[in-house]
Amino acid sequence: MADREFADDVIEELLDQLTQGKSLTEICQDPRMPTRRTVQRWQRDDDELAGRILEAREVGFHHLAEQAVREAVEAADPIKGRLAFDARRWYLGKLSNAFAEKPISIGAVLNVDRDDAFAAVTGALEKAAAAISSRRDSTITVDAVSSSGPADAPGRLADLAGSGRERLGEDQDGG
Repeated sequence: MADREFADDVIEELLDQLTQGKSLTEICQDPRMPTRRTVQRWQRDDDELAGRILEAREVGFHHLAEQAVREAVEAADPIKGRLAFDARRWYLGKLSNAFAEKPISIGAVLNVDRDDAFAAVTGALEKAAAAISSRRDSTITVDAVSSSGPADAPGRLADLAGSGRERLGEDQDGG
């Protein structure tokens, strides 16, 4: 461990307070505790302690989330309870990946020959569009493997070079 000017029991108390959901700023206001800058230096210089601090903070974030739910349920005024809950949820989402809003992520893995790339991309785009339109909230992986080429994709994305088939953005009635 890196050279520290505080005893192990002070560090253990700091970690314990983090697990209770206290902020590092709040903890470091205690004159017995190291400064915030000192703790940040420890994290930078000591990987083991950095991991312990991160773990303690995550436990504390879960404690705060449980507390927020309990307070929202017990609130005398449901509007104030909801407002406080939303504020805590936003705060936790900024601090912890466990509470962050997860964006929809759509990936495509294409393993095709150069001649098959157009049809494979077309298929992947169609699957991605279907996934987006279904409004699923989870991560979706789209694997599109095709052995057909662009000539085998009528009715899908048209050949933009002007092969005479319907074109992207035109309806079938010529509009």
